[in-house]
Amino acid sequence: MNQGVVLPMSVLRLLTCLAILITSSQAISKSDNPFNKAVIVAAGSDVQWQYGDQTATKSVKAKDGSWYHLFYDGLKLRLRVTTSAEDSLAGAREFNDFAVKDIKVDGKRMKVFQWCLNNQEKHSRFLQQGLTVNKDICQNMGEQGTYVMRLTRDSMTSLEQGKSLLFELKPYRTAVHVKFDISDFNDANKEFKKQIDAVMAAAAAEEAAKKEATAAASAAAATVVPVAVTPVVKKKCKAEPPKGYASLKAIEYDCDDAAAKSEANAKIDKQVASINEQRKKAAAEAERKRKEAEAARLAREEALKREQEALAASAAIQAELSSDITNKMLAVCKKQWAEGNSRCYCEKYIEFAPSHIKPNPDCN
Repeated sequence: MNQGVVLPMSVLRLLTCLAILITSSQAISKSDNPFNKAVIVAAGSDVQWQYGDQTATKSVKAKDGSWYHLFYDGLKLRLRVTTSAEDSLAGAREFNDFAVKDIKVDGKRMKVFQWCLNNQEKHSRFLQQGLTVNKDICQNMGEQGTYVMRLTRDSMTSLEQGKSLLFELKPYRTAVHVKFDISDFNDANKEFKKQIDAVMAAAAAEEAAKKEATAAASAAAATVVPVAVTPVVKKKCKAEPPKGYASLKAIEYDCDDAAAKSEANAKIDKQVASINEQRKKAAAEAERKRKEAEAARLAREEALKREQEALAASAAIQAELSSDITNKMLAVCKKQWAEGNSRCYCEKYIEFAPSHIKPNPDCN
């Protein structure tokens, strides 16, 4: 009758340890890594669009005090990180290594973002600060806390049909996921259409008034002196520079010209970026000069200290030499005084002479 092979106890222990290690490794690989956790910033359905002149903005505050502003103007999306509730370039956070990892609508990457990844110089893993994208469809301006993405027809459809918009960012060592509820995205487009309709209605009214005035002038031309008709002037709007940039001038554009408005805002942003770069260079130069001046001051102080130490040492030596000379001269003069002699070279020490030795007025 055959019997099974009996393994030594040491081998059984080794096999047991290996089984425990394998099971532990599998459990660890399946568990969540706490170091990969992202900070979640969410703007729910209670966060409403704030409307401007054909612009809409949603803002949400993170636990660290930063504000994330989603801006939409019918042409592009812009995400800006600021230090206050105001969506302004002047209050924008400045980053050195701002990365945009992904942009998703309802959990699906936007096609225009994928296009930007594929058309970024050097690599396509994420949108990196300092790298350019072909045609500037996407712009990662981390030094201004800003990301801009132009919209295509497909991306507009995706946003109109979507419920949530997610930005996966990495402005620090820890990732930040900023999620906006966009179930009301169509409300923004409706508001824009309402504003455009109002502008068009005003323009139509102006045109009708102009035609009516022209017709009235033509009818009365036979009996009255023709009256000049004032031409209809298109309403002008201005793209204003942010606070703190007094040297920049506002750029004027036709209010009903969306392309002109976008171009004017782009020019303002470019000018602000140029001034920020100049300010950085000026600050760096001022800091360099301050450090040079500080180094020169420390060098002067060190030289003065060494000079004072040298003078003090010299004075001590002189005092010691003087004391030694005085003692030797007194010894000589005391011998002279003991013999009843009064020498002129001893006049300097007359205060130490015996009472019978008097000062000699002939000694100079």
